Amino acid sequence: MNRNLGILALRLAFGFQLVKVSYENVIHPAANMPQFVAYLQSLGFPFPTPGAYVSAYTEFIGGILWLLGFQTRLASAFVLINFSVALGMAHLHINDSYQNTMPSLNLVAVSLFLLLNGPGRYSIDEQFSRMR
Repeated sequence: MNRNLGILALRLAFGFQLVKVSYENVIHPAANMPQFVAYLQSLGFPFPTPGAYVSAYTEFIGGILWLLGFQTRLASAFVLINFSVALGMAHLHINDSYQNTMPSLNLVAVSLFLLLNGPGRYSIDEQFSRMR
């Protein structure tokens, strides 16, 4: 039971973080995406406009799925890829500080944990699994 509460706490805390950080880009893209696209361009990202949208929607949808505990492993795989790219092409590329890199590192770690361990007992995934 304690293990499942811990997994639930991770999903809720980091799922909320993902939704909160990406919300404005997804809900008001005309106002917020240009800055994200410009940042990706400054880093030399290939295809910065589609990349910005893919990243923002991966974070937003992944966060919602983590909050619900639905399709958790699939969402975790996408979030893991997203933040691995962020680490390699953004944080490491500009020799970013550990403090600025920590949120991406945390999301890589949580994504990997959820990918390997699943969403825990308190999730839609688990309820579907029990119904089978």
